[in-house]
Amino acid sequence: MLALFLLVAGTHFAALLSPGPDFVLLLRNALLKGRAQADGCAAGIALANLLSMLLVLAALQLLAGRQSGLWQVLQWLGGGYFIWLGVAALLARRQLVLPDAAAQAPGGVWWTGLWQGVLASSLNPKLPIFYAGLFGLLRDAAMPGWALALCVLWMTLVVLGWDLLLIRLLGQARWRNWLRRHVAWLDRLCGGCLLVLGVCLLLG
Repeated sequence: MLALFLLVAGTHFAALLSPGPDFVLLLRNALLKGRAQADGCAAGIALANLLSMLLVLAALQLLAGRQSGLWQVLQWLGGGYFIWLGVAALLARRQLVLPDAAAQAPGGVWWTGLWQGVLASSLNPKLPIFYAGLFGLLRDAAMPGWALALCVLWMTLVVLGWDLLLIRLLGQARWRNWLRRHVAWLDRLCGGCLLVLGVCLLLG
């Protein structure tokens, strides 16, 4: 069970490392609106992730046993989706364009950032599908409720902690240059983890 948790947690963190829509939102707030609004945005993203995880767990509880036809179909769809995401990440050849931090304009509002973060992440259809795949694997392993609750807490805190750290790193030119150079490797790390997770879902 520990190995499975490490796989799920590692895939979750690898997905955070690869810049996506949430990264763009954080970047915009951090460099154009100031740290206060960016911190609110990070809290909103973490809250949306928490709500998504709780909804996914509630939906999984409503499903019949893992041998039900519906559960197997969802498992195959989730595995196929993760493999598709993994292949797309491995084949990506993108370049990351970051604005100059000198354009930063402090004075943003924390609550505005919170609302933006909640809204942007809640409207992202990939989020519940992603968590359905992760928790589907944990459900197959018959992980007890208290352990699932710890997983939810862990992933929420990881999202919040990473985004808050990212906001502070984005203010440093050295870090922005590193991110530009290594975004392709981050995509490949994320893609590899997603491929492994997708195969586990299909074979589970």
